[in-house]
Amino acid sequence: MADKRGTWSKEDRNIIWKDYISNKMFKYFQKLDKEKWDFSQEAPCPLCGSLMLKAQYQGVQPDKKYSWDIDHINENYEDNFINNLQPMHPKCNKQKAKSFGKY
Repeated sequence: MADKRGTWSKEDRNIIWKDYISNKMFKYFQKLDKEKWDFSQEAPCPLCGSLMLKAQYQGVQPDKKYSWDIDHINENYEDNFINNLQPMHPKCNKQKAKSFGKY
């Protein structure tokens, strides 16, 4: 998916967002009220549960309140298969990386 520098195309970002909504999000948030969310445009961060806006991808709109970036679930940054990728707030992604001793 991403090139060697970790640059994600718009198509890649859309695939990662849709996969998170369809296959991962409800594993984290089993009691999420589906009526309160427009999942095509917003979703909860898998680490903190706060709002992420699809339009505020960090690489396009950096440091916005609801920004998100691509998280590698197993912390292997060379594993760019879809099952290892999900959206996450940049600050949460850094916090997670620190807990794994990778940042």
